[in-house]
Amino acid sequence: MDAVENAVSTRTGLAGHPALLCIGVLTLLALVIHAPLLIDFTVGMLGDGYPLNVISVDFANYWMAGQMTMAGMQQDLFSFPVYYGHLEATFGANYPIHNWGYPPHFLLLLWPLGLLSYKPALVVFLTVTFALFVLAAFVFRRVYAPQSSVTLLVLAIFGYSLMMVFTTQNGFLTGALLLFGLAWMKSRPVAAGLAFALLTIKPQLGLLIPVLLLLDRNWRAIGWSAAFTVGLVALSAACYGTQSWTAYLTETLAYQRSVMTDWSGIFLRMMPTMFASMRTLGYTPDTAYVVQWPFSILGAAVVLWAWRWQTDPLQRIFTLACGTFVISPYAFNYDMGALAVIAALLVGSQPLSRFALIMVSVIAALAPCVMNLGRSNLPISPVLLIIGLAALTLHAQQIRREPLS
Repeated sequence: MDAVENAVSTRTGLAGHPALLCIGVLTLLALVIHAPLLIDFTVGMLGDGYPLNVISVDFANYWMAGQMTMAGMQQDLFSFPVYYGHLEATFGANYPIHNWGYPPHFLLLLWPLGLLSYKPALVVFLTVTFALFVLAAFVFRRVYAPQSSVTLLVLAIFGYSLMMVFTTQNGFLTGALLLFGLAWMKSRPVAAGLAFALLTIKPQLGLLIPVLLLLDRNWRAIGWSAAFTVGLVALSAACYGTQSWTAYLTETLAYQRSVMTDWSGIFLRMMPTMFASMRTLGYTPDTAYVVQWPFSILGAAVVLWAWRWQTDPLQRIFTLACGTFVISPYAFNYDMGALAVIAALLVGSQPLSRFALIMVSVIAALAPCVMNLGRSNLPISPVLLIIGLAALTLHAQQIRREPLS
């Protein structure tokens, strides 16, 4: 009964609630740290010309993909030397190194950006994907936690969005796809299958989805996901040629592996994985992998252990989202949007043991802190993730062993 007696319920209000304290403080810290970057980025967007902090963001890859696809040069995306030459020709010599790392069917979503100039395209991309993300968060809330705290959810979304504005990555889009798929996987398997299929633009984010669907015997969602994935691959091959897939599988993926092992810099501090944490601390890639793989195995064991004890759907989904970042060596802070939403809804709707409540609350606001932890030479994000995962599992185990009388 200890886990129940020590539980903190949101039904009595949020005043003094540990979740509000954790998420609120971390979100405020994110605002203080990110505000100067946001101001500089906004000034650059509103001013004349194209300053470096506007054109060097990750969105440049998406806009260039749209431009090159419209010009029929999409094949050049998949070869780094050729693609980087296009970047320098467009943005100037000595442009910061960018590489293309996505499969060809992502171009089916990006080609309209080629119809716009750079700044309008950036605004449209962020606006549309942010709207999708917010909509998905509230659809997900309606399904799994309709009585949850909206305040905690908004705080988590706000902190994550601060980071996303000036990184202009695809996190809003992939977060929305994951949340839509998880919200609809039982009630609307066709729509869920389409969402999961589109999420294969970043396949590492869907690492545990097939496992959960198999455990739940959700054959319809599995079937529709597979069918839509095959359809997207076939459509992209028809539109952009089978050679685009050949180049992606042989050149692009090989270069992505070399980025992980040969490159260094700020991108490592943006990764909440054990591999990146070890490299941030100065260890070689080989040593980082030696640590990552046992950590991944441990994470997979914790996920399976959790699903053995968890009967609550929202807890099982949190385990999926959190476990993905523990297991995968390749993920970024901007990929953590759906996890932030799920964690905020969990602590805002369920009575949890105090330790589980605090750890899951920290995870709800972790995304905008990942890079600054790395910069401070404290890359502890993967440790926080696996502790939070284990804490929630221990809570579920104790509840199952000590049922309410």
